[in-house]
Amino acid sequence: MRIILRVLITILMYCGFVYTNDQNVCSEFSFILKPSSIEGVGVFATHDIPAGTKILINNYVLRTLKVTEIPQAFVRYCIHINEKECLCPARFDRMEIDWYINHSDNPNIAVESSLDLDHALYCAVRDIKAGDEIFIDYNSLNEPEDLKEDFYKK
Repeated sequence: MRIILRVLITILMYCGFVYTNDQNVCSEFSFILKPSSIEGVGVFATHDIPAGTKILINNYVLRTLKVTEIPQAFVRYCIHINEKECLCPARFDRMEIDWYINHSDNPNIAVESSLDLDHALYCAVRDIKAGDEIFIDYNSLNEPEDLKEDFYKK
C-alpha cells in the first residue's frame, strides 16, 4: 500500500498537482501571470527551472469552434486547425495558464510530446531563472502556414 501511495504522489508531483519545494519539479506554484513587455499578459517562472525539467502538462478539455462563432478579439487565443475551425479553450473567461504563453523565435520551453489534442507535455529547453517569462515557438503548434499571424510566420 505504501509503495502504491508513494508512486501516486510521485505521479501527481510530476504532473504539477502537489506542492513541493524540489526545484526540479514544477507545480501550480511554479508560474504566475504578469504584464509582459512582449504582448499583454505573459507567464513567468516563480523559481529557477533547470533545462530538461518537465514543466507543464495541459490536461483540460479543448473545444473546436467555427471561426465565424468566435468574436474577433478572442481568435488570437485560438489555434487554427484550418480556415473554418479553431481549437479553443473550454471557456474564454477561465483560460488555463498555457493560453497566455507568448511566442519567441528563441523559446525556453518546447512541446516534448503530445498524446492527443488535449494533452501535451512541455519541457524547459534551457535554464529558466525566477522571474523569466516563459516562451514557446508558436510554429510548433502546427497551424496551417497561411493562417498564422504575421509576427510568427517563418
